[in-house]
Amino acid sequence: MTTGKRPASDEQLAALAKAGDDSALSLLILRMTPMIRRKAGQYHLPGMDAEDVVQEGLLGLLKAVRLYDEAISSFATYASLCVSSHMASAAKAALSQKSRPLRDYAPLDQHDSFPEPAVGPEDQAILSEQMEDLYGKIATLLSSFEQETLRLYLSGLSYQRIAQLQHTSAKAVDNALQRVRRKLRSA
Repeated sequence: MTTGKRPASDEQLAALAKAGDDSALSLLILRMTPMIRRKAGQYHLPGMDAEDVVQEGLLGLLKAVRLYDEAISSFATYASLCVSSHMASAAKAALSQKSRPLRDYAPLDQHDSFPEPAVGPEDQAILSEQMEDLYGKIATLLSSFEQETLRLYLSGLSYQRIAQLQHTSAKAVDNALQRVRRKLRSA
C-alpha cells in the first residue's frame, strides 16, 4: 500500500481502514504490532497469558481505527492511547475479585518480553490469514446479537448507548461482550 513512491502514512492507512479497506487495516496492524507487543510486555498478570494481553491491544487498535479523528492527533499517538487503555481495562478485570479463581490457578511461566516481529511479505501474508481467521471465527462463533454488540462497541459507543440501540440493558451488553472475549480466546 503506497501513495506514489512513498509508503502510506499511518493516518492514510487508518482512513482507508475506517472506510473498509482490509489490506490497509492489515498493513496498519502489522505496523502497530511491535508497539502493541512492547506494551503487552509490561503486563505480568496471573490468569492472563501474554497473548491475551496482545489480543486486548489489538482490540484497542481496532477501536482506534474506528474512532480516529485526524484533527486531534497523529494516529500513532491515538492508537497508543487506545491500546494502553484496552490493556489496562483487561488488567483491571483480570485482577478483580471475579477472576480470583483464575489467578489462583494460573501457570507460573510468564514471558518476560516479546520478540520484535520481522516485517516482510511473509509476515503480511500470515497476518492477513490471521485476520481472515478472526473474521471467520466472529462469523461462526458469535450470535448475531454478539456480532452487532461487538461492532457497536468497536465503533466507540458506550454500553448505555449500545443498550438503547439494541433495546436491551447495559448489563446484557456487558454480558455479550464478556461472552465474545471468552469465545474468541478459547477458539
